[in-house]
Amino acid sequence: MSKPVQVLYDARMLGYSGIGTQVEAVLQRLVKRPEVALTLAGHPDTIQKHLPQFEGRIRTFTDPIYSIREQIRFPRPGKNQIIHSPHYNGAIKFLNRSLVVVHDLIHLDSAEFSSPIYRAYASFFLGQVARRAPAIATVSDYSRERMIANFPGCEERIVTIHNGIDHSLFRVPKKSVVDAFRKKHRLKNPFGLCVGIGKKHKNVDFVIRSLKTLWDGGLQLDLCIAGTGGKLPGYLEKALETFEHKERIRVLPFFDKEELPVLYGAADVFIMPSLIEGFGFPLAEAMACGTPVISSRRSSLPEVGGDVPLYFDPESESELREVLLRVLEDKRIRSSMKKEGPVQAKRFTWDDHVQSLVTLYQSVHRKLYTT
Repeated sequence: MSKPVQVLYDARMLGYSGIGTQVEAVLQRLVKRPEVALTLAGHPDTIQKHLPQFEGRIRTFTDPIYSIREQIRFPRPGKNQIIHSPHYNGAIKFLNRSLVVVHDLIHLDSAEFSSPIYRAYASFFLGQVARRAPAIATVSDYSRERMIANFPGCEERIVTIHNGIDHSLFRVPKKSVVDAFRKKHRLKNPFGLCVGIGKKHKNVDFVIRSLKTLWDGGLQLDLCIAGTGGKLPGYLEKALETFEHKERIRVLPFFDKEELPVLYGAADVFIMPSLIEGFGFPLAEAMACGTPVISSRRSSLPEVGGDVPLYFDPESESELREVLLRVLEDKRIRSSMKKEGPVQAKRFTWDDHVQSLVTLYQSVHRKLYTT
């Protein structure tokens, strides 16, 4: 049996949402793989909290992400060791020994990040990654295509490794559990659900504008907004200041991850309105829970949803209303989505992701250290 590949993994995002979710899911599996000898860079207490089973070496590294200090003080990799950077802010001085994960190009593509500082930072680092990293992994074909379009010449070194979801957690909940959940949170009316809405490209204000016409016409459907910890982001607060249907909008409290499948399962329809997504965890999670889904047809979302959702243009209010009403009014569509959603979601597993990652580690190691 060949020696395990030596990998220095930047684990500073453990405990974060978003990319932190991926980091934790990947590391929980990587620590069990005999083909990989892991060293983790991060805060020892955080690593111990989230990965108590990890018995390898920890290199203390707590400098802030996106800072100059992280570039100056990134730990030097050992002999024959490769670096895994879970975000595009890889260590510039060690990029020629790095596998870099690019989740999306939102810092280049979203109007929310149009500041010259954001754009200059993202362009510089992504450009360096494209030119110098021996391997780049994107979490969707969409992100791969955006990377190649912006930085031609990296095609031969960039591969798609789709994210996964936790299928032991995200699955169709029992009706009795859903009924108890709805009662506990006083969810008496039918409701549509949006989650993870902190940034403007999540486009939830568009959903509210689209629903206004239906609410004016008497549609009995609430809109529940989750993933905000009970507090709306500023762009939504402003949109609702003079809104006449505020009683139709419920801002839900923070939920433990064990409750999320029940939240999905309790919804009459899940709405994914994003303008940009590198992958789109909530869409895959909702499908896994058997929830009827409608989705924006932009970016990676059709790649994740496949043939299950009804799609809409996330800038066309009339299209969203049309597909929403079709789902609410057609039992056959809902029944099909409840059956086919979990099947589509099964395409995305963390075990497959990590297997592809291990294969890529081995390839990079051979390229760098085998003569």
